[in-house]
Amino acid sequence: MNQIVLASHGGLADGARDTLDMIIGDVSNVHTISLARDDKDQIEDRALALIDSFDPSDAVYVLTDMLGSSVNNQMVSLKTKRPEVTVISGMNLPLILEIALSDEPLSEAALAEVIKQSRAGIQDIAALMRVTAQQEEEDDL
Repeated sequence: MNQIVLASHGGLADGARDTLDMIIGDVSNVHTISLARDDKDQIEDRALALIDSFDPSDAVYVLTDMLGSSVNNQMVSLKTKRPEVTVISGMNLPLILEIALSDEPLSEAALAEVIKQSRAGIQDIAALMRVTAQQEEEDDL
């Protein structure tokens, strides 16, 4: 089974999990850990305890909110203790959905494709609309 840990500052991870639950239903394999504004505890310790509670045969994906953030840096540090864990920064809902809907661990190539597709969903809609309008004008000529 794939176990997914959403790690973020504030309520981002919990909000993403709640949204995921609305879209696909049971998300018992999706877990959250958050770093609150006044937290003194290391989030890495909570993540290690959570990961250690999983079945050893589970594939574990830790998705963090932002590359270079304190949460991400602690999850990178966690990876030195649990090298089998996959840590991905810059989580978004398409990325979470794809991994959550996968029944099997993702190959390196499949994971790279999921990340590529997730990035493609980040668009400036106004710019996209301008390009589309310009293409339609050119097609009309």
